[in-house]
Amino acid sequence: MIDTAPAPAEVTQTAPRWWLPVVVLLLGAGGGVLTEWLQGVLDDPWAAWANSVAAWCLPAFAVGALAGRVRVAVVAAVATELLLVGSYYVSQYAQLLPVDGVTVAGWLVAGVLAGVVFGVAGHWWRAGEPRTAVAGAALMSGAVVGEGLYRAVAFPWQGSSGAVMAAAGVVLAVLLGRTWRQRLTVLGLLAAVVPLAWLGTVVVDAAFATW
Repeated sequence: MIDTAPAPAEVTQTAPRWWLPVVVLLLGAGGGVLTEWLQGVLDDPWAAWANSVAAWCLPAFAVGALAGRVRVAVVAAVATELLLVGSYYVSQYAQLLPVDGVTVAGWLVAGVLAGVVFGVAGHWWRAGEPRTAVAGAALMSGAVVGEGLYRAVAFPWQGSSGAVMAAAGVVLAVLLGRTWRQRLTVLGLLAAVVPLAWLGTVVVDAAFATW
C-alpha cells in the first residue's frame, strides 16, 4: 500500500545557488576521470562497477535531489551526465588511447536520456508527493538491481560482481524509503522496474555492440 502521509513542502532551494553547479562539476568531470582510472586499477569482474550504466545514473539522481525545481533538476542532471561522458573520453584521449567519435556520440545521447529520467527521479524522491517519492526511489534502486541481475545472468564471469550490485540496489531501495511502508512499497515496485532496467541494459549493450 502506498504511503499517503503528507509530503514535505516543495523544495524551493535546497542549497545556495553556487553550490549546485559545483556539485555538478565535481560529480560530472571528476566522476568521468575517476571511472577511467578505476578501470585500469580494478581487476575483473570488479572493473565492471567502474563503468556501470546504473552507477553513472546515480550522480544524475543525486543532483536532481539537490535541485529546488524539476526543470533545474533536469538541466543539472543532463549536464552531469554529459560531463561524465566528456571527461571520461578526454582522459582516454590524454593517454593516447583510441577514441571513437560514434561511440562518444552514442554515450552523449544516452547521457541526455539518463539525465532526464534520473534527474526527475531524484527530484521526485526529495521533493515530491509520497507516490512520486517512492516512484523516484524505485527507478534508481531498480536500475541498480536490474543491471546487477543482468550481469550475473548474461555474463557468468561477472557473476559475483552482478550479484553484489543487485544486492546493493536492494539496500539502496531500503535506504531511500523514509518509512517502513515506503520501503516496502519501493521493494514491491522493483518487480515492475527491474525488468525495464534489464531491458534497458540489453538495449544499450546491443546498440554499442553494433558500433
